[in-house]
Amino acid sequence: MTYREFLPDPRLRALVRVYWQIEEHHDLGTQEHMFLPERSVRLTFCAGDSWQSFAGVGELERMPGATLSGLSLTPQRVVSRGLTRALGVELYPWGARQLLGWDMGRVQVDMGEQHRAVSRELCALLSLGEWEAAREQLEHWLLGLWQQRATQLGKGVQAAAQLYLSLGAVKVAALAEELNISQRQLERQFVQQVGVNAKTLGRLIRFEEVHNRLWADPACSLAELSCELGFADQAHLTREFRALSSLTPGRFARLAGLRKSVDRPPAERVYASPLDLGSAASGLVPSLSR
Repeated sequence: MTYREFLPDPRLRALVRVYWQIEEHHDLGTQEHMFLPERSVRLTFCAGDSWQSFAGVGELERMPGATLSGLSLTPQRVVSRGLTRALGVELYPWGARQLLGWDMGRVQVDMGEQHRAVSRELCALLSLGEWEAAREQLEHWLLGLWQQRATQLGKGVQAAAQLYLSLGAVKVAALAEELNISQRQLERQFVQQVGVNAKTLGRLIRFEEVHNRLWADPACSLAELSCELGFADQAHLTREFRALSSLTPGRFARLAGLRKSVDRPPAERVYASPLDLGSAASGLVPSLSR
């Protein structure tokens, strides 16, 4: 397996966290994957032979070549065969909302239906192994969307950025006080601008942080994690982890120790600051280059 990450153009970094690419040949021992819930929205272009189902149940259906998914509360099962190449974009939810009209109401969107030309072109380039050309075309397309659709980042986005920086621990009431806005107004703006409510986003941020820590160190203390990440206690952490992954933290840690449960090491997926809050306060618009 070959996996790499790339930073986006500086103009996109308040909306897009990272680009990634992966190439892997799947045999009988490596064709099963389980993607756990994440704190970002994933735009993926893929060349290969893959099927999927959600929540780990139900019949497999063929995966579209270009998809937009994210902030799901259930795992996604993927079965891939032979050589697979994928080029992806991890977007902050407000970035996916502004650029692509995302909302949490749909588990997955077939981008080939909404953006047929770019989806076909990128998947064709991937099938040929033309990684650089595919990345250039992807960024050119996203910059075009940014020019057309990006808007000022309001207080809902500023609050969401603080939620990421606090690893999901900060409370909406504290954010409202800091931003000099009522809690009700902030909650409304949060959903309008980010596409998901603060409670759900915080829940997913904390879950993925636990997931990442256990992958990096399967022996880490659950009691210490629960305290550090703001869970009421270890039992609360365990309930949340099981609800979102169908696994206990202990079971996942044992699987992580064997390096068999996740397709791509979460340790490589460290989140930088979601955005420069100073710039966000004055508004990020298409004409502003950072």
